[in-house]
Amino acid sequence: MEKTLFLGCTIPGRIPFVEKSAKVVCDDLGIKTEVLGGFACCPDPVGINSLDKNTWLALAGRNLCVAEAAGKPVMTLCTGCAMTLKTANHDLKHSHHDKEKVNIALKSVNKEFKGSLDNIKHIAQVLFEEVGVDKIKAAVKKPLKGLKVAVHLGCHFLRPSEVIKFDDPFNPTKIDEIVKATGAEPVNYTEKVLCCGHGVSNENIDIAASMNQKKFKSAKAAGAQAFVVLCPSCYLRFENANRDVKKKFNEDYNFPVLYLTDLLALAMGHGGDEIGIKDHRPSPNKVFEALGIQI
Repeated sequence: MEKTLFLGCTIPGRIPFVEKSAKVVCDDLGIKTEVLGGFACCPDPVGINSLDKNTWLALAGRNLCVAEAAGKPVMTLCTGCAMTLKTANHDLKHSHHDKEKVNIALKSVNKEFKGSLDNIKHIAQVLFEEVGVDKIKAAVKKPLKGLKVAVHLGCHFLRPSEVIKFDDPFNPTKIDEIVKATGAEPVNYTEKVLCCGHGVSNENIDIAASMNQKKFKSAKAAGAQAFVVLCPSCYLRFENANRDVKKKFNEDYNFPVLYLTDLLALAMGHGGDEIGIKDHRPSPNKVFEALGIQI
């Protein structure tokens, strides 16, 4: 299984340890990855797109041209990148008018969108659909028994559902199955599909903190000891939310935040030092120590 790995901006720039955990998981499961030169920002699915869709499509189209030239399926580690590339690819394939405008822009950099790319997926979708839960479970060497986690999928992982085509956006369960394969327990909490608040935090941190408090309170009531996420923006928001909620509401949740690939790497026997657990804020070490899990 060979994939072109699209890293995006946030993971290499701010949380590079996620790339490490993703690569060791891919190695263990037989997924060969190649990071291509030439990729740029996806771009953000709600940033430029909200102001100038033509520019957004042209920038995304350029990345799609780089991937088309490689001729391999694209796998992202970021839900926003997956949504942008899948949505832009879909739009350009189904709108001759948009494709024509984008190719006029791309001609200045000697590229042309052809529409030859069909397989663009987030790593979690690859794990569920192409690797399979049984193979993941067979690769687990250190089951994370006793660990209860709140799975947070984020806004872009399942929507727009007619383009993403993965799981039920209102009652998602497939990532829970991957978590169960590690030996951890995904809790059933009422605010599972609530936004992390990243977007609004740039404008009004109080609103974001209120959203985070609601999310944290729900997860804690369900018994969660940590959050598991699929998106770098969600990861950073929840890390900061521990501080913001404490400041606004004087409530100390102190939830560790783990990327799905962090959870998998630990369960597959990789040490915390190998995948950069020391860089997580707050540290998940106390949670694992209390459960007798060595990382």
